This record gives sequence, structure tokens and C-alpha cells, in this order.
Amino acid sequence: MNSNEWQQIKVIFNQVYDLSENERAEFLKKVDENLRIKVQKLFQTNEKADSFIVESAFIDVGLVEESETDFYLGKQIDDYKILEEIGHGGMGTVYLAAHDDESFNKKVAIKLIKRGMDTGAVLKRFVMERKILAQLENPNIASLLDGGSTADGLPYLVMEYIEGEPITKFCESHQYNIEERLELFRKVCSAVSYAHQNLIVHRDLKPSNILVTKDGMPKLLDFGIAKLLHPDWSLETDEATATMFRLMTPEYASPEQIRGLTITTASDVYSLGVVLYELLSGERPYKIESRLPQEIANIILTEEPVRPSSVIGGQLSVGSGRTDRNQKKTTKSEQNPKSKIQNPKSLRGDLDNIILKALRKEPERRYQTVQEFSEDIRRHLTGLPVTATSDTTFYHIGKFIKRHRAGVFAGLFMFLSLLAGISVAIWQAVEARKERAKAEQRFNEVRQLANSLVFEFHDSIQNLPGSTPFRELLVSRALEYLDKLASEAGQDRSLQFELADAYDKIGDIQGGFGTSHLGQRQKASESYRKALEIREALVIAEPSSVDLRRKLSVSYTKFGDTLWIEVDLNGALEAYGKALEINKKLALDLPDDTQIRSELALAYGKFGYIHGANGHVDEALENTRQAVVLMEKIAASDPNNVKIQGDLALSYDRVGEILTGLTENHAEALLLFRKSQKIGETLVAGDPLNTKLRRGQAVGDFNVALVSAKLGDTKTALENSRQALLIFKELLSADPQNDEFRQGEAMFQTFVGEIMIKNGEAGEAIKLLNQSLLNLEKSFAASPTDEIAHFRIASTQAALGQANIALASNKTVSPQTRLTFWREARSWLQKSRQIFKIFNDEGKLIGEDAAKFDTVKADINKCDAAIARLAGK
Repeated sequence: MNSNEWQQIKVIFNQVYDLSENERAEFLKKVDENLRIKVQKLFQTNEKADSFIVESAFIDVGLVEESETDFYLGKQIDDYKILEEIGHGGMGTVYLAAHDDESFNKKVAIKLIKRGMDTGAVLKRFVMERKILAQLENPNIASLLDGGSTADGLPYLVMEYIEGEPITKFCESHQYNIEERLELFRKVCSAVSYAHQNLIVHRDLKPSNILVTKDGMPKLLDFGIAKLLHPDWSLETDEATATMFRLMTPEYASPEQIRGLTITTASDVYSLGVVLYELLSGERPYKIESRLPQEIANIILTEEPVRPSSVIGGQLSVGSGRTDRNQKKTTKSEQNPKSKIQNPKSLRGDLDNIILKALRKEPERRYQTVQEFSEDIRRHLTGLPVTATSDTTFYHIGKFIKRHRAGVFAGLFMFLSLLAGISVAIWQAVEARKERAKAEQRFNEVRQLANSLVFEFHDSIQNLPGSTPFRELLVSRALEYLDKLASEAGQDRSLQFELADAYDKIGDIQGGFGTSHLGQRQKASESYRKALEIREALVIAEPSSVDLRRKLSVSYTKFGDTLWIEVDLNGALEAYGKALEINKKLALDLPDDTQIRSELALAYGKFGYIHGANGHVDEALENTRQAVVLMEKIAASDPNNVKIQGDLALSYDRVGEILTGLTENHAEALLLFRKSQKIGETLVAGDPLNTKLRRGQAVGDFNVALVSAKLGDTKTALENSRQALLIFKELLSADPQNDEFRQGEAMFQTFVGEIMIKNGEAGEAIKLLNQSLLNLEKSFAASPTDEIAHFRIASTQAALGQANIALASNKTVSPQTRLTFWREARSWLQKSRQIFKIFNDEGKLIGEDAAKFDTVKADINKCDAAIARLAGK
């Protein structure tokens, strides 16, 4: 066959490929008989191919001689001498080559399009692969070193030559255990995630494309059918041609790839799930005996994979046929060796659920990112709850118990003792009067147990990562018994004193301000109110008691906190004012009492801060500065006291926030925030696992970031805000039911996103802002009265609007794309405006918050003008 005839066959084949069978037959009637016979033969071979990834139908049918792939052996291509063929597929051949240069001799891999396969679509995809590799620089991805064209015009790629084994064979030959395999797999996930961050979907992830070097470094290969997600990339118009070549590997392809639907990063998540399934069980998810494309597709699209733990140690179910273009057919036992992991229990539970979540047929039900997939594996390795498992309280409690067995069982013993004791106490209190003495003794014993449970046991676990579910169970049970004790308290002042303390503590756990809590703001307010009512009555009965007055000031402060959160600023100001007056009088009575002076300083700080929230600058600075003066003196006299140092840092923060928020004195604010930040770093260094201290450190980092942004130092702002975000991400990862951590992470995600927009990274910012929105919506759904979460949702929606405005302002994109961005921006801004309007109508927007509302309205007008202008074109 001469080259001219072959070119005619290629043109005819491409013209009729997408036609129906009848339309194709009609078209071919008009073609020369000799050409028609060869085109029909080509179609027959293509349709009965035994695999999606067989060699090119052009070669099988005899239209291109396979021996031509040896044409370049021993030849020179520019500076490279071809040594041997190391792999080939339907489109191209990969050769081992040496750089022919006197200065150095380095082995490389050269990929060439096969002679005769140089169609327009293939060449375009080859160019795309070169484009993709050129923008990927990652230690776990094979690097692009060079590129060019041969003397006869065929493009070639010069890539890093990887000497290694497919990841499955490597793990078996090195007898890796489960943990080692998972850690290796996470490195692969990191490489895939990096590609996704560069808007690239691999689309052909399988063991033969993941080689592991002798030193255990995985390398990702073959981006030949990868997809660019950039909106300007137009290769998708040629996807029908790519389908013709059957480039995917069906056993590892996602259902949407099989169906020919839109491909996203979720498709790579699926393929990685298949790889992990095989890596841990030694089998693939589906039993595929046939090599007919339609039958393989039917299995993948309709059958559900069995749990990996149920097939561990067995033979691979995939029978004959090739899994890679460069593999020869093998027997079942040769191709499917038994897994070295023989214990099904090692996979049962979390690993089963993780893998099956990655393999869900609906893309939206899988892990949405490879990072999430990898993070769940990390959580499993460290004994933390995984998101792939049903998110039940008892599941999280089980995980927590495994990590803190000794402390939990000690607490459980106390809890069971309380349960038994309270039942007996209540029963005896109701029984005959002759047993009253015994009942009173038992009642007092129960009081002791209740106090021990709420205070000693709770305090011993409150700063442990992941303790929130257990604390929540403790609260629900403790409240039942507290309410029963309260009904029996009568005039017993000592018991009422204890009850107030217990309600106070439980309020902290439910939704305390500035503490690790469950996000139950409404319930916290109810508990604080109970404590306040009890203490008010106790002080009326005993007005000279220092302890009772101190406790009453605490109740006023915490109740003021709940009013502040509900944006009842006048109510909060009144409550904080009462607390301040009590502490002033106590300080006059006991001027040498360090604790009272410290509480007076904190009262000044709260009272001043709420004045600031009301827009009263002078009163705000006067009171918050007075708090700093007091705390600096106290801290100087006891520099090693962790609580005092923490309170000093908080005092610095409050003055700084007033200065930067109301006076725009950012320079002085930054000095104070730096002092606070330094204290936070010192405290965490001394107790790195203390969640309260780590939270304080994050707040310090955030304040530095906030004022740095206002000073125009976006580099420092981004660095510190990302540091704060990392802390809260780790806190939430260890304690996923902690709403304070969830909202903290969301707040920092939004702030980092806003800075990224200013830095011209609007596309990446949108990803982070969407994560923030998911966090906040989860918090708000759990507590619909949480106005802080509601306000933060509006702020994040506004940021999403601004990010889309930034993208729409890019003059290099098409008018249609810009119009889409403008409409998306307006949609987010309108949602934000609706929430802000609720707060504005209730008079709850002042200062910077009111400015946000005005900015959103102005941005909506900007969007309307741009949409009208572009839509009119």
C-alpha cells in the first residue's frame, strides 16, 4: 500500500466514523471499490477489538506495518541516540535513548507518534500532552526534559527515564504491609492532586502508569489522554476521535468515562480507588472475563464492587486479556498474584468504606477531591474518624475511646457509678421518711459524683483532640441529672452553689464564647441563664460573700457573651457593666488578690470591647487600655502563669481590634497584635497538644494577618492567615464535630480567599471560598439561630462574588466567558445582600460590617452594568 492510498483511507474512515450503519453504507457506495473494502475491513477490526486499549486498529488491519515501529532503532534524533523500544501503544512508541553529548551521558525516554498515525487529532493530542507535561514540576511526576520534531516532521517528547516497577508489583516484591502501602499511595495522591491544581485530569491512572523506583519514590507517567480543565482549551471538539482510538483502560476507567460523559477530577478519584483496591486486596473490583467492550462496560456500569476485605487473599478476578498496551497476554495466575495481606480484618471497616466511597458510580457521591481521599487515609492511619464511615456519635466515640482508652474507662466507671447512684438517690428520697437519713447520705454521695463527672472528668479531656463527641454525650446525660438534683435542692444553698457551677460549665461546653464547644448556642444561653438566676438569688441571701459575688460577675459576663452573639449589643453592654461593677468593688475590698484583679482587667476589656461594637470609640479605648495596664502588672509579677499570660494576650488583642477597626491606627494595632502573637507561640511551645492554647495562637496569627492586609502587606497577611487556617484545619481534623473549630476554619478560609483575590489568584480563591461556605452551611443547618454563622455565610458569598468579578475583568477571555463570570458574581452577591439586609433592617450592621453591605450593593450595580453591556453585543 502506498502512502497516498493510506492517506485516502484515513480521510474516508474519519468522515464516516460517526455516521450510523445505514448512513455509512450509503456513503461508501460512492467510494472506489478497492478503498471501500479496506475501509470496511478497518471498521470490522475496530468493532471486534478484544480490549479498549488494544493496538491501533490501523496496525491490526494491516494498513500500517507494525515492523515500522522499529524504524528508529539505532538511529539519531537530534541529540539523542535511540537504544531500544521500551513500550508502545495505539498512538505512539516509547524508546530508551541516550543524550549524545560529550559533556554528559544521560538515559532518557523518547515518545514518538507511530508512523502512519499522524492524523490531525492524534497530533493535536500529542501536542496537548507536551503542553501538559511542560507545566508539571513535581517530584512524583515524570518530568518533560525536551521536545521537538524528527526530520520527517513527527513530534517527539523527551522525558525523564524511570527505572522502576508498577506500584502493585513493587509492594509485593518488597513485602510492604498495609501501612506502608497506604503511605506510598498517599504520595501518588499528592502527585495527582498537584496535577488537578494545575487543572489537569490524568484519565488513565493504573499501576503500569505509576512506577516506583528502587528507593521507594512513586512516579506518575503517561499523560497521553489527560484532559485540561482550562475553559479556553478546545480539544474536546475532537473527543470523538479519541474515542475511536479506545485510549482508556476500562478496568480502571470511571463510569462517566465509559459513558463518554463530562470528565472531572472525580474520574481520577475513581481510578485511584481501583488502584488502591488492587494494591490492598490483590484483586480488582469487578470480575471481568470477557474482553468485548460492551460487556466490560456493562459490568462496570451496573455491578457493585464487593468489599475488599471479603476477597482479600484470593486470585484476581480479571481473567485473560491485556491491561496495558505493552503487556503480553498471561495466564490468570501469572497476571493475578495473591495479595501478601492475608488478614481480612486489616481492611474491614474504615478501609472498606474509604475504597468503596472512591468507587461510587455517581461522581458527586465520591470524594470530591483527591486531597479528601488522601486525608481520609491519613485519618485512618492515625486512628481518627474517617468521613467515609457513617458520621454517628457512637462511631466517633469508639474512635476516641481507642485513642484514650485509660482516661475514658476511668471516666466511664465514674459515669456508671453516677448513673447507679442517682437512681438510688431519687428512689430513696421518695421512699418512707424512716429512710431519710440514709437517702440524704446517698444524695450527697451522688452530688460528689456529679461534680466529679462534670468538672474533674470533663476538665481532664476537654483539651484532648477529638473529645467533642464524648463531651456531648456527657453533657446530655449530666443535664438530666442536674435538673433532677435542682428539683430536689430546696433551700440547700451549698447544693444550689454547686448546681450553678455545673450549669455554668455545661454552658461552656454547649456554646461558650472563646472556648472549644459543640455549637449549641441556644442551649448554652439557657444553661447560663439557669446559673445566673441561681447566683442572683444566692447573692441576695448572702451579699457579703466574696465567692458568690465573684461567681455572679462570671455569670453576668457569660450571659453577656450570649447576648453579644445574638447581636443584642445593649443587653450585652448592660450585663458586662454589671460584671465590671462587681469586680471593681471586689478589687477595692481585696486589692492584693491577683485573681480578682485579673478578673477586673478582663471585665474592663469586655466592657470596652462592647462599647467599640456600639461605635463608642473613646469609651472603648479607655476601658480596653485600662485592661492592658492591669494585666501587664499582674503578668510581670507571675510571668510563668499560663492563664495570666493568655489573658494578657487577649487584652492586647482587644485594644488592637479597636484601633484597627474604629480609628484605623493600624501601625499601633500591629505592635499589639505582635505582642499577643509572641505570647501565643510561647504558650503553645510549652503545651503543644492543648487545643485552647492552639486556638489562641491561631487568633493571634489571624489578627496580624488582618492588620497587615489593611497596611497593604499582603505577603505577611497571606502567610499568617494560612498559618492560622492550618491550625484550625488540624484542630477540626482531630475533632470534626467541634463547631467552634469548623467555623474558625471557615472564617480563615474566607479571609485567605479574599487576600488571594487581591493577589490575582481568583480561581484558586474560589475553591477555598466554596470550602468555607460548606463549613458554614453545615454549622448553620445544625444551629439555625446562630447569627454569627449566618453573617459569615453572607461574607463568604460576597467574597465569591468579588472573585468572579476579578475573573470577569480579565480582558483576555472571550466576551461569553466574561458574561458567565459576571452573572455568577451577581448571583453570589445577591445571596449575600439578602442576608446582610436582614441584619441591616434589625439595626445590627455598624462600622466595617455596614461598609460590607454598601460594597455588596455597589458590586451588584457594577455586575448589572457589565451584563447589560456584554449581553447587548
